[in-house]
Amino acid sequence: MPYPPLERIARSRVVSTLTILALCAGAALSGSVAQGRMDPLTGSPLVSSQSQDTTAKVTGGGTVLAATLYPTTIASFGLNARRPPGFTGGATAVGRINYDRHRNSVGRHVNAPVVLMQAFNSGGQSGGSATIAGDCTAPGSECPPTDMSVLVYVEDNADPGAGYDVFRIFFCTLGPSLPGPGFSGMTAPSGCDGPEGGTLRTGNIQVRTDAGVLGEQTSTAAAAGIFPTTPTFNGVDLAGGIYGVGVRSGTDSTYGDIHAEFTGISAIGLYQIISVDGSITSGSIAGGTLTFSGTATLDMGDGPPPTGGLALTGTLTATGITLTVGGSALPALPKTDGFTVME
Repeated sequence: MPYPPLERIARSRVVSTLTILALCAGAALSGSVAQGRMDPLTGSPLVSSQSQDTTAKVTGGGTVLAATLYPTTIASFGLNARRPPGFTGGATAVGRINYDRHRNSVGRHVNAPVVLMQAFNSGGQSGGSATIAGDCTAPGSECPPTDMSVLVYVEDNADPGAGYDVFRIFFCTLGPSLPGPGFSGMTAPSGCDGPEGGTLRTGNIQVRTDAGVLGEQTSTAAAAGIFPTTPTFNGVDLAGGIYGVGVRSGTDSTYGDIHAEFTGISAIGLYQIISVDGSITSGSIAGGTLTFSGTATLDMGDGPPPTGGLALTGTLTATGITLTVGGSALPALPKTDGFTVME
């Protein structure tokens, strides 16, 4: 008997990366969440006045639906933004915005350095909101055609952030600028289109009060990959996957978030998504490789609740990502689309 269409996909290496990612977008949303650092906050999302003079660091990695234009399409994001060492005021910021809309459409990639930021801190070590401007004209950047900058609006409403935190991106035909303290990320500023995104599907955003220090390193990624063969994990034949990463490491601390999901076919021929959400607590970059560790939640996507509190280790490079969760190594996923930036 012929295999069902999805099973034929898992057994064929002819299918493109974008076809696999389109299947991801049509699947049910994952219920997995990152291993928590604190309980989700109650009440409505943060809507407060942001300031260009606020000291803040923003990290994040995960996925959103690319609504409103692509309401069923998944997009991965990776984000790092911070004030430079010695900051005393003003909008200056450094970092990276990576965004990869997993759909074969024009302008689906963003890889831009951060140049400006305004932020609000909710009063604790983490929690708040920020608006971040990236420069699409910088050397090596990639943005939609004709756009000179992007704006990213984020909210850190809870840890874990899936279903609570917010990531929205706007595409602007003017150079980098900030929209003002009352911006809430709901409508596009003058000269910009969007937003894409919204409440996090998976992953986490952190808005922290930390000042910039010398020697900081950041790793940012929004990418996808296809396996050249058909490896297996816990009986699932894997075809490809996507991931979003935002990690900051320094002499004082390391923190960040990683989301990855692997698509494949189960032993009984059903389409299955395996999701990993990780909270990073240790990491360093050497020779273009981020080596990290932390804790993770693993969702096999086959019905039972996700398993949290698992040990997580792995590496991130320009060519792909490796993850070991609870002592079990997932197949190394090669990067065939998107961006990974070490700075």
